[in-house]
Amino acid sequence: MTISSDVPLDAAPNTRVAAVVLTYHPDPEVVVNVDAVAAQVGRVYVVNNSPDEHSARILAFAAERDDVVVLDQAGNVGVATGFNAGIRAALAAGFDDVWIFDQDSRVTPGSLRQLLEARVAREASGELVGVVGPALRSNATGIIYARESGTGARGAEVLISSGSLFSRALLDAIGLHDQPLFIDYVDHDICLRARARGFRNLKVYDAILDHSFGDADAVRLLGRRVYLANYSTMRHFHAARNRLIVVRRYGFGRWFWEDAWFTWKAWVKLLLLEKDRGAKIAAALRGMWAGLRYPARERRW
Repeated sequence: MTISSDVPLDAAPNTRVAAVVLTYHPDPEVVVNVDAVAAQVGRVYVVNNSPDEHSARILAFAAERDDVVVLDQAGNVGVATGFNAGIRAALAAGFDDVWIFDQDSRVTPGSLRQLLEARVAREASGELVGVVGPALRSNATGIIYARESGTGARGAEVLISSGSLFSRALLDAIGLHDQPLFIDYVDHDICLRARARGFRNLKVYDAILDHSFGDADAVRLLGRRVYLANYSTMRHFHAARNRLIVVRRYGFGRWFWEDAWFTWKAWVKLLLLEKDRGAKIAAALRGMWAGLRYPARERRW
């Protein structure tokens, strides 16, 4: 494929941009998600963190397409390593930008154009733009989260991994995702690293990403419908560990207090409604101890 440097921003697909979709035991819905992304980019790299027969059947559609490449990993190498595998493949193929996704996210039409236009406008005014990402809409309810409502583009300390756009220039300057973090707060780390290097991350409110956090299992609590993530003990370990690692690296910024509010609500629901509470609490405590002992200055990608 020839990578053009003069394709208009509103072209679809934009051949300057590749996407990475990270999968782990995907369900058939991932095909719809990949199709939605592929309509806007030059190529999609599907990074398969579960190279088994089930995943092979689900991802077999890629063999019939020139614009989708499956990158099988040795096993569950984690979010950071998986994203990096796709990013490296895209950069090696000559793409200028890489747009990354979890398997349970779906883009809306025109999202990439909105992200690129917002970045170009800020760069034209002299800003050094870092990670650029969309606003989030709940897959479970179809409602844009309150904190995600707005118009235009605004500076953001952190953006979630799914839907984030990275330029080659940014990655050359700050490096890739920190692989030993494995999962959780991987996005916080790379966004805060970009800010520490003088880049300004952008949230583009006119670009919408439909996204799910965990299982999004609906239950009733005090007469209200709430949604449980039902994360595994492994997730609770890494979340607790990596939260402390990121605090030790970057301090208590606005990101921390926003995350603390989200974490507090998640733990209230866990303690009142989720199963295996004892195991999850124990995993989080182990994670906190591991986070305190972790060599926070070390990064590997």
